[in-house]
Amino acid sequence: MAIWVFRGLFIIAGAAAAYNICPPGQSPYAFMIGGIVVSSFLVLAEWFLSRSPISVITSVIFGSIVGILLAVLMKNVITMAVPIDNKDVENAFLLALVVVFIYLSVAFLYQTRDKFRVVIPYVEFRREEKGARPVILDTSVIVDGRINEVLHTGIVDGPIVVPQFVMGELHRIADADDKLKRERGRLGLRVLSQLREDLKLDVRMERIDTDRQQPVDEQLMEAAKKLNARIMTNDFNLNRLATVAGIEIINLNELANALKPIALPDEKLDVKLIKRGEQPGQAVGYLEDGTMVVVEDATEVVGQEVEIVVTNTITRDTGRMIFGRLPGKSNDETTTTRTRRRR
Repeated sequence: MAIWVFRGLFIIAGAAAAYNICPPGQSPYAFMIGGIVVSSFLVLAEWFLSRSPISVITSVIFGSIVGILLAVLMKNVITMAVPIDNKDVENAFLLALVVVFIYLSVAFLYQTRDKFRVVIPYVEFRREEKGARPVILDTSVIVDGRINEVLHTGIVDGPIVVPQFVMGELHRIADADDKLKRERGRLGLRVLSQLREDLKLDVRMERIDTDRQQPVDEQLMEAAKKLNARIMTNDFNLNRLATVAGIEIINLNELANALKPIALPDEKLDVKLIKRGEQPGQAVGYLEDGTMVVVEDATEVVGQEVEIVVTNTITRDTGRMIFGRLPGKSNDETTTTRTRRRR
């Protein structure tokens, strides 16, 4: 709000200055209107540049400088070979060259901003982050719902960045036809709103200049390279792609698995079995942290909370699985039963 007050005062000051510089015999009100128009144009240009990526601003500035220099140089070379006697024609020719070379220079520098740095004196401005490197949130960790609690543990010490294209994907998920996806998207929007309102967290919603035609995963990797940031995700494919590209990944599932207590063989656990397993005789339940528990020869107690004895633990990319048996059955009996089923 304060910036708009300042802009309004600037327009008023521009109108007053134009009114006061009006020469005798001229209409001061016409000058005042001209001052309002010029001031408004400057405010509009400032508003546009402030919302544009830094690459656009630097391309315009350096492109204009390079274009003017090339236009003057070209004009001098041409007039040495073909003298122009008429001063007005010479000025018009120079103006045309300036317009053409500024356009070419700005367009060339902007489109090659990530590839061409040496021959043309183009300076790339890059924001330097103080302290820890920033962390970019992928859509998958936002709709997961656990990110709020994870960030409040203080395990992530850098600024949290949510690009606008991630917010756009969240809105598309929240408007999806599928009920489950729609609920996930709305959960993600609620989590994002909580993160933005939390003053204890350094959460930044930023517009990062990326190729909008690319998939979101490609844009995330491009943004991570621009900001020298890490990516927090649950997406297995993004994890592999970013790792190959040399981008550091924080996998929320791997973090959750690392924090889960390890169940040792012969350790006893209480678990409620809620459904039958894939193999005959198996029953499946879940611990409070979401760990899947598969119990052999336990279909008769599905729907009950029972005590089991851990026989094995397997950790995968998707999570940890615990295999167990009922206390009344030995490992040999369970192994024999599995062997008979396979036969």
